[in-house]
Order: sequence, then structure tokens, then C-alpha cells
Amino acid sequence: MKAILFTTLLTTPLVQADISLGNGTPVVPAADAAAPVSQNAQAYIDINREIIALFKALADTLSGVTDQASADAAAPKIQELTTRMEALQSRTDTLPPPNAATEQQVKAAVNVQEVQQLVSAFLQSFIRIGMNNGYNSQPLLDALAPVMNALPGQME
Repeated sequence: MKAILFTTLLTTPLVQADISLGNGTPVVPAADAAAPVSQNAQAYIDINREIIALFKALADTLSGVTDQASADAAAPKIQELTTRMEALQSRTDTLPPPNAATEQQVKAAVNVQEVQQLVSAFLQSFIRIGMNNGYNSQPLLDALAPVMNALPGQME
């Protein structure tokens, strides 16, 4: 199965959250501030914050890759991040499927502009690295394999 965390971040708003708070506080629009966030929605929100933070670290790491030496140096960090993302996927797989109310609460926690900027930065670096054949770094290409396999349009 593809790592849904990667594809979800790139394709849908459900599993995206505002990471600017970073303190575990549910993000609820002011009009709904009194409405409690369900336990299921909070679990998705918490995991989503972790996903976004990991994806930010991935994008930041990729932005520093400019040659073979920096690509080789980045490979262990990228491997660690993808391993942590896969562990989050396992946690997500244990959650009950979100119902409409949960989806609404999670979507209310999304900072769409921040996510769009993050995805744009990631894709720019990812494409640049791809166009440069991974700067001839096999360790980098190996570390990025889970990301490449999870992109939309890839074969299972």
C-alpha cells in the first residue's frame, strides 16, 4: 500500500493541519471555539500536525541539497524522516475512518496557505533534485524512494 501520508499531503486537505501552534491545542475557527473537538478528530489533528512538521523538515532538508556532497549528507536525515512518516501511517491506520463531523473538524484545523507553501517548497526542491539525477547520490535516491513511490500516479 502506498504511504497515504505523502499523497494526502499533496492531494487533499483532510489530513493537513496548522503546525504554527505546535502545542497540541486544537485549532478551531473563532465561531466554533465553544464546540468541542471529538476525540477521533483530535487524534487526526495531532497526527496531521506531526505529518506537517515532518514534511516541513523534509522540505527544509531537500532545499539544502545542491551537490553530491550535500545530497550524500542529507540522505540519513531523509531516511529518518521517511521512517517516521511510515510510523505515523501505521498509527493512522489504527484510527477509525473519519465520519463527516470528524472531517469537518479536521478541515477546520487546516491552515491551507501554510500547507500550500510547504507543498510548493517541497515540490520545487524535489523536482530540482530529480532534474539533476539526485546529484549522483545513490544514498539520496534510496532515501527518497518511499516518497517517489507514494506520489500520485505511481504504481503500487
